[in-house]
Amino acid sequence: MCTTPQRLRKCSFTPLSVRSIRGGGGHVLVLDACGQVHACGWNNRGQLGLDSIRECVNEFKVIPGKFFEDVPVDIIACGWDISGCITMSRKLYVWGSNAFQQLGICQRGFTSIRKPFHMQLPRNDTPVRISFGMRHTAVLTDDSKIYIYGRLRTSDNCPEELNIVKISQCAMIAKLLPRLSSELRIQNISSGQNHLMMHLAPAEDQAENNAPSRRILVMGDNKFGQCNAFQFDEEIVQIATGWTHNAVMLKDLRILMWGRNCYGQLGLGAYTENHPTPMELKLSSALLPKEIHMGSEHGLLMTKDGDILTWGWNEHGNCGNDSTSNQSKPSMVDLPTSCKMAGVGAGFCFVICDSTN
Repeated sequence: MCTTPQRLRKCSFTPLSVRSIRGGGGHVLVLDACGQVHACGWNNRGQLGLDSIRECVNEFKVIPGKFFEDVPVDIIACGWDISGCITMSRKLYVWGSNAFQQLGICQRGFTSIRKPFHMQLPRNDTPVRISFGMRHTAVLTDDSKIYIYGRLRTSDNCPEELNIVKISQCAMIAKLLPRLSSELRIQNISSGQNHLMMHLAPAEDQAENNAPSRRILVMGDNKFGQCNAFQFDEEIVQIATGWTHNAVMLKDLRILMWGRNCYGQLGLGAYTENHPTPMELKLSSALLPKEIHMGSEHGLLMTKDGDILTWGWNEHGNCGNDSTSNQSKPSMVDLPTSCKMAGVGAGFCFVICDSTN
């Protein structure tokens, strides 16, 4: 492990061209400005998408563009041992583990796929977001439906606002009830280990009324209160999930978190079993949040000035503070310059710093 930030000196991309970074259980995907995807790390299930049987790849490699029909990639996502993307032509590709049919392939014998596989949605629906849990894949479409593949126990905590129908042995579809769909749409999704959070916004024809998007729905395992749903007093600008906890950033830059807290992953300054209602992440008034990222049980915040703060589970040095002790509140990471981008995996973090000598 590395308990302090280490500079990556060899990579297949130009750091300042990076558009997004996503991490899984032990692998990383990087999307660059040209729409190319770069991968490294754990590959036991083919989650790097390199069509390789190597267990681990310790430097970044470009996933061949021909796997995406030479169309640039727009969005990337990682799960524990699975990966996926949506191209500029709105085609959905997935690769990695299919042990729980989370790739949408229900036939026996397909336990994993080592290169990108085009997942065709029913009715040729258009994907706009993709998110992975431990054993499920969730795909949001442009008409506000969510296709869920693999295992996600919706019976434990199913919001009354949703209609959920099983459409095959390994897939189901979730959508808002007709009485709500004329006013609301599902704008974004984010998967935890065994739960799925949905950000609701006004329907397209209601957007002109300037109604803010303040509402969250959650379904799945609710052992730690992570599936409790809320309507906030300010517009939601970002959502994020860890394995068993959630975060939202509001327009006034407050960050509210709820769910499990045994490792300090809610950043409240104490270790408690859970908080079923949102608690505000306490930050200095001089720090203006820009974006928040959730690992499995740790968090990362990037400020508008490019500072990085981390907290929570730190067994592998994932908080980058030269320690392996858990951190119950946010602390600044010592980096050579300000940062322009960040990303996390289950137990690690990545940041892109400004150019430095």
